[in-house]
Amino acid sequence: MEALDIFGEMRVGVDVDEHPRTRAERRDLQVQRILEAAKTCFVRSGFQGASMQQICAEAGMSPGALYRYFASKEAIIEAICEADRADDAKLFASILSNPNVVDGVVEGAMAHIRHVHETNASALFAEICAESMRNEAVALTCMKNMEQVLDVFRGYIGGGIERGEIDPPVDIETLLHTMMAIVHGMALNDLPSLGVSLDKLEILARASIEGMLRPTNKLRAG
Repeated sequence: MEALDIFGEMRVGVDVDEHPRTRAERRDLQVQRILEAAKTCFVRSGFQGASMQQICAEAGMSPGALYRYFASKEAIIEAICEADRADDAKLFASILSNPNVVDGVVEGAMAHIRHVHETNASALFAEICAESMRNEAVALTCMKNMEQVLDVFRGYIGGGIERGEIDPPVDIETLLHTMMAIVHGMALNDLPSLGVSLDKLEILARASIEGMLRPTNKLRAG
């Protein structure tokens, strides 16, 4: 049985027959509730078309309750992007321990493509990317999150270059931005939803990444 708060809204995660959740747990659940509602509204109406009132209605809460957590749609986008970056960080954590840089980058690319497909997030992130072209606050959020991902792979790929395991034809910054554009584009187009198998995508991703990284085979020789 669910309890109601002072605004007459459902208090997520509180069951009067069980021990109530902690304040932090209730907050996290409410934030997640708002984010999921916002994602639905952004995909359905676009960032510009979706209003805070629509998000309130989708989440089933009053404007006063929503504004306690987020002051604007831009703040919601920032939280969505941060959650996605955290998900990617978890995916990359074990991948970046792979001593074979090419294999690790391919695994990272496919993990991102698979994650976007399985969470049905391509339409949402396409909308966020489009909004970043005309909204400075959203652009800064996207740039911040991308830079954090670039930092991770800058160290990983840079280490492979220093060890002589790969020999890219361009400087590392050009390499990283180009590689990320290709992988992000594959994810946003959600090719698996069009019937392209992940196995075939991995073959193409590996061919592209090997061509850009140019492995020297020194790792296998050692």
